[in-house]
Amino acid sequence: MKVNHTFRWLPPNIKGENMNEVESVRVTTAVDNNVWKEGLASSWGLSFYVEAFTGNKKHIVLMDTSGSFQIFFRNASKLGLNLSKIEAILISHWHGDHCGALSQVLSLLKPQTMIYVPSENSFGLGEIRGAGGIPWICHKPIEFVDGMMSTGEVPSGLSEHSLLINIKNKGLVILVGCSHPGIINILKRAQKVSGIDKIHAVIGGFHISSVGEGMRVGKFLRELDVKLVSPCHCTSNDAKQEIAKILGERCVNNGSGKIISID
Repeated sequence: MKVNHTFRWLPPNIKGENMNEVESVRVTTAVDNNVWKEGLASSWGLSFYVEAFTGNKKHIVLMDTSGSFQIFFRNASKLGLNLSKIEAILISHWHGDHCGALSQVLSLLKPQTMIYVPSENSFGLGEIRGAGGIPWICHKPIEFVDGMMSTGEVPSGLSEHSLLINIKNKGLVILVGCSHPGIINILKRAQKVSGIDKIHAVIGGFHISSVGEGMRVGKFLRELDVKLVSPCHCTSNDAKQEIAKILGERCVNNGSGKIISID
């Protein structure tokens, strides 16, 4: 089957200039455990609607779909998200709270939408194909839309990959699902596969629960001079508060309906 979709393989030792840049990005949290905007709903899970802008061009990618299609669709409708313009979906890992609504979301998108997944999963791949999508297994890093890249599979107890966006003159914006391989390991991996040391923002689930873990992660982010950090989903309140204590105003709350714009 021929697919009209362009992408570039990126070997792990690439230099930063090989990854395309975007001028700005807007990340809308479609679903999170908590609610940011009044009138929206929450569910244990995560979904980001990502818009990247360069000149008069805009690319839209959905990262994760959450586990509840009802809540995803309700929030997306109230937020005015244009689902028909989604070019691709990146599924961070195969847990239901991140991909459980995928087949229903795919029914709203154009046929043969590319779905980037971190590893083999016979049930998940079957669901994607059955819903008219085309799965692509990201064993290796891949820039699948200009300026937007998968880290490639980061093995741990559970295979996972994350979304990297290269913002002109700022560095990487890193979106993470659940950070099962460890958020620090993911950030190091992002720097390695992109060839870009500068990390501007980290948004998503950090998979930490204790004050001690929050302190360790907060200090690491401070050492990297990350300008914006927004932990959500599987990050406990204790860990969030400790990160905020270390990073101050650089740490921002998240939840369903939160919009973070970086330009």
